[in-house]
Amino acid sequence: MQRIISHSLGMIILLACCVQAQTLKKVVSIDLPGPKGQRFDYLTMDDEDHWLLSAHLGAGILYVIDVQSNQLVKVIPGVPGITGLEYVPGLRKVYTSDWGEEKISVVSLKSMSVVKRLATAAKPNGSTYATAFHKVYVADTLGKAIAVVDVDKDEIIKTLSFKRETGMPQYDLVAKRCMST
Repeated sequence: MQRIISHSLGMIILLACCVQAQTLKKVVSIDLPGPKGQRFDYLTMDDEDHWLLSAHLGAGILYVIDVQSNQLVKVIPGVPGITGLEYVPGLRKVYTSDWGEEKISVVSLKSMSVVKRLATAAKPNGSTYATAFHKVYVADTLGKAIAVVDVDKDEIIKTLSFKRETGMPQYDLVAKRCMST
């Protein structure tokens, strides 16, 4: 019995050490312009340029932040209600889900501006990039659909309809399939 208790205590200590090692810690604070107290949503990385892309939902702004210098690179306005965002490597483009106008914005990181807007179903939200197919899949949560965007043409080529609200889509690199909850 004592051996079982000792073994269990050892496992709890090991687990506690693992949990402690995974704790988030603040490494830097960067002041961003825009209205205070309004909600931020998704974050994603542009690993090619070492930029953090941050969606400021309440303000309708996409922030581009250099994580090497910890400096704000650009404020890109005109993405009302921005929630989801998906970076496409190689093309230097970001696709934003803008529920404030029920559109997907195509943002060029070359020009640092919105270059196209694609009308979509109700409340575009989370998204994923399927590298093998050069497609971005955007969940239209209230529209009970997923918009499929061809990243070479910047066009919605198909809308997949469902009987219920769609959740955050994910792309499986191994199976080469896109899934949604």
